[in-house]
Amino acid sequence: MSDDFDVVVVGEVNVDLILQGDVTPVFGQVEKLVDDATLTIGSSSAIFACGAARLGLRVAFIGKVGDDTFGRFMVNALAERGIDVRGIVVDPALKTGLTVILSRGQDRAILTHLGAINALRAAEIDLQIIARTASASGELLSA
Repeated sequence: MSDDFDVVVVGEVNVDLILQGDVTPVFGQVEKLVDDATLTIGSSSAIFACGAARLGLRVAFIGKVGDDTFGRFMVNALAERGIDVRGIVVDPALKTGLTVILSRGQDRAILTHLGAINALRAAEIDLQIIARTASASGELLSA
């Protein structure tokens, strides 16, 4: 088996919705306007994978998303950055995780819906992908 990957990331996958502005949310159906809104790649694992790929490393990702708009966004965004996404499990019974970040100056409030973030199980990890890394040992497949 050849060494196809330099790095395999096993981790969480979620989108970040970043809302920026000098506002404080108020309950009671009070609408507040923000200055900007960005839907982007979230989760430390996915951000690390993107950074590694940007440095020229061959990266594969293993994680779990729901069969929804956010899951497709994440899989496509990672693939567009050259990351092999064949190890991402799509589970139609779950929603993809979402973090809403309310950013004001140097401070932020963070709200997260876990969704599929913590749903990946060891049995769903494709060990063949891990075995294709430059540092993988043959013993891993027998584990």
